[in-house]
Amino acid sequence: MLHARTNARRAMAIVLPKQHIFLLSHMRAYTSLFGHILGSNPEICGYYEMHIGYYGWKSLIRQKLLYFRREDPKPHFVYMFDKVLHNEHNVVLDILNSQGTKTIFCLRQPQEVIPSILRLYQGIDPSHPFNSESFATDYYIQRLIALETIAMSMAEEFFYLDANSIKYESDECLGKLSDWLGLKKELSPIYEVQRNTSRERYGDTSPRIGTGRITEDHSRYTNFNHEVELIKTAAFVYDRVRTTLIRKSASNCVVQ
Repeated sequence: MLHARTNARRAMAIVLPKQHIFLLSHMRAYTSLFGHILGSNPEICGYYEMHIGYYGWKSLIRQKLLYFRREDPKPHFVYMFDKVLHNEHNVVLDILNSQGTKTIFCLRQPQEVIPSILRLYQGIDPSHPFNSESFATDYYIQRLIALETIAMSMAEEFFYLDANSIKYESDECLGKLSDWLGLKKELSPIYEVQRNTSRERYGDTSPRIGTGRITEDHSRYTNFNHEVELIKTAAFVYDRVRTTLIRKSASNCVVQ
């Protein structure tokens, strides 16, 4: 009987229309932390990257089918959440411009992102192309250019935040975002450790994400020896795209 009720709740969660939150960002921008904070709110289902694209209403149904295959729906959830960090996983403008969608953009500066990518992939797979500074920098630049193009094409308002504001301006960041999303319960810096927390392909695998709270990050990479031309180009693109996103967010933003 319990199994039947669980299946019925999942079926209803999949069939009934929901609103959607998309975090559009890039790797190593505290997106796993951010996803856990959102996914711990009783009105939001979803906390990890689904690794899928969104091309129409069928994709939104597919998201729920995949997510609720492993996770239980919350009793009174309003939003489905996903983060999209790679250009091969597109979210079409028809979805982003829907009144049922809330879009959040998040950037972290390249001086921290590039060495963080290199350190991550040294542990995952030393033969992976992301162990090359030039490859990691190209991914970062191309991703930021794509995010800028998306933002410039959007008709609906969106929210922008500097990635570091999640950690270092968390009260302002989570309070302002809670108001913008219209949540009954404000987002909290203390979050739930979920079923797939720290597992590969579900985001950050470091022990820090399993603490259940925002912690200080001492990995600011101030001593990393960047290739001068690479970091100069990445910093130029970052400054330009960040300026665009702040301007177009129309004050729906938190910057550090």
